[in-house]
Amino acid sequence: MAQQGTTPRNRTPLAELPVVPGATMTQASPTPGRTPATPQRVVLAPRLIDSPSGNIPDSILTPTLSPEEIANRQRGRRRRPVIWSPDTNDRAFFPSPMQTPPKSTSTMTLRSSPRKRSLMQDFVDVSSTSGLVSPSTRVPSAHTSTGNSPGTSSKKSKVDEMAKNRQNVAIPLATVLSGYSKEQLISLIGSMVAKNEHLEDAIRRDLPLPDINPLEAELARIKKNIYASVPNLKLFSRTDGHGFLRAATHLVTFKQTVHGQASNLYSSRHWDALFDYVLMAWIYVRETPVYDNAKHNATRRYCFKLLAHHASNALKHGALGLGTERVVRFQQKLPGMIADCADIGECRKCLEYIMNKQ
Repeated sequence: MAQQGTTPRNRTPLAELPVVPGATMTQASPTPGRTPATPQRVVLAPRLIDSPSGNIPDSILTPTLSPEEIANRQRGRRRRPVIWSPDTNDRAFFPSPMQTPPKSTSTMTLRSSPRKRSLMQDFVDVSSTSGLVSPSTRVPSAHTSTGNSPGTSSKKSKVDEMAKNRQNVAIPLATVLSGYSKEQLISLIGSMVAKNEHLEDAIRRDLPLPDINPLEAELARIKKNIYASVPNLKLFSRTDGHGFLRAATHLVTFKQTVHGQASNLYSSRHWDALFDYVLMAWIYVRETPVYDNAKHNATRRYCFKLLAHHASNALKHGALGLGTERVVRFQQKLPGMIADCADIGECRKCLEYIMNKQ
């Protein structure tokens, strides 16, 4: 209660104190070690209000790293400094404490494994018991036999040893020749004929007619694959577009086979064998499927025209050498062949010429 005769207070008890920027206040009773003139920071200074990090202690803003963290950073990936120039040497920035150890030269002599030594010993034992010469004793003998004559080498001796295998009489000659390619056999016979002129006449007299049975077996296999590609079921048709798509790959193979076989006989000038091949292959081409769409029968038409072309060439070049029996057989089959392909009708003139000559 206010005493009587005193002036009442006009200020509210919780009025805010005015804040003057830069103002300081002095303590009524200075603490020991501090003078009254020492300025103190105002409690509500603008720096504390304006800066969000003003109330965070300095120890949190700049924490000290523990020894474990320092070790982890040293083991981690080294980072380049902020200012870096490619002209400077990288090794100067990051000197590595690790050094590559020098290569040690060993004086120890390497030896083969015990397993390898045992295998070599077994090989030597087998060679000695079977009467064969071991490799260790074979090489010196070759050198000693050819060392006296100048211009000889170990390579020539090795070739001679390899030739002994082919000169072995116990192996049949047909077995040895079966391992050679066609080009090697042609070159071999040509070199032999060049040395002996009379040998060519003997070989020409004994040359047989080329066998076309393997060619027929190949065509039969491909024709079987054509029909096997589309099963013969009620819901499937072999002559529609679906059946052609499934057999297209085999039809292409059939076309390439006929072309290759006929071209081989034509290039070798075996007119009689080519004529027999035309009669044989014509039957297999006729047995190929006839599709509903005319475009899908292109392979069939191509094979017929190709065989007709080769038949005409065989008649022109072979002529009387084809034989009467072969020409008569072809003349009997010609009407049916013309029904398949009209191009083979051109062979009639050649047939008439051959029959008149006979």
